[in-house]
Amino acid sequence: MARNLNKCSLFSGLDSTDVDRIYRDYGFESISYPAGEVFAIRGAKYSSLLVSVSGIVRAETTDRQDNTVKIERITPPSVIMPALLYAADNTLPVNLMAKTATTIVSIPKEGFTALLMNEKAVLKNFLGIVSSPNRFASDNIVYLTFKTIKGKFANYLLDLSERNSSNEFHNPLTQEQMATLFGVTRPALARAIGELAAEGTIYVRGKRIRILFTEKLRQYARN
Repeated sequence: MARNLNKCSLFSGLDSTDVDRIYRDYGFESISYPAGEVFAIRGAKYSSLLVSVSGIVRAETTDRQDNTVKIERITPPSVIMPALLYAADNTLPVNLMAKTATTIVSIPKEGFTALLMNEKAVLKNFLGIVSSPNRFASDNIVYLTFKTIKGKFANYLLDLSERNSSNEFHNPLTQEQMATLFGVTRPALARAIGELAAEGTIYVRGKRIRILFTEKLRQYARN
């Protein structure tokens, strides 16, 4: 068993013998990373639950000018982005870097699902973790790094464009959901969208959006 794994809140209430058994039976893997190594890339699928058991992990992203923006400092033992594992869109919103020499326990989704079905204590702990309002790993943390509403929305559209490999795509979120994601009011967001459409940067028809002036959108995303 990886050192400190039994101290993680995911295994609260279990003794070291139980954690040893779970580690062996459900496909856990311990991986060590040197300081400075990026071990998970923004946009990659989060297909295994990651648990930090030693070392400091830094979550970071880059703005449109390629400046690195620190989002979160994750200290062990910690479950990293637990809610993302079962999300419909399970792509990482940030890069994960070993700030110091770090050991991560990786639990494959299939094995973790079986673990939740078989171990009620782990299921209860996991539900408590993902239900906490202060857990890391919401996309809105990323959008808080952009200063203006147009900057937040522009970055959102550019990300959707990249994911769809097209300048025209379906917007999966309502204005209310986007406002919550960006940390702004819905009327303020609606005004910003209207201004972008009026100036010819985007075309909006219902849930369909077409980017008409990509460079202008990138300029907003830098602000």
